[in-house]
Amino acid sequence: MEVLKEKAYVYLFYCVLLDIRSASYTHRIKWWKPSSWIQAKIDLQEINNIADVFHNLPDLLVNRPNEFDEKWFWDYLKQRLPEKYEFYFQVFTEKLNEKA
Repeated sequence: MEVLKEKAYVYLFYCVLLDIRSASYTHRIKWWKPSSWIQAKIDLQEINNIADVFHNLPDLLVNRPNEFDEKWFWDYLKQRLPEKYEFYFQVFTEKLNEKA
């Protein structure tokens, strides 16, 4: 894999970790407010889906780059996280096209 593409995936992974961190703030859960429980459940499901899509990315990029199937990765991302697909693809593309 080309170095620029690898760096774009690393940056994408960094952005994903920021998404996980922002969705995991538990101080927003109020025991007396059931609507906050519902939002916490939604956030937890989103974190699970993000982790499911991205958990092998660092290992594949560093240790097994020949096994990394980009088409499958982006198709799987679109399937599991349709509402985040465009954003993540844009982050990746912008980093890939960034001037050094």
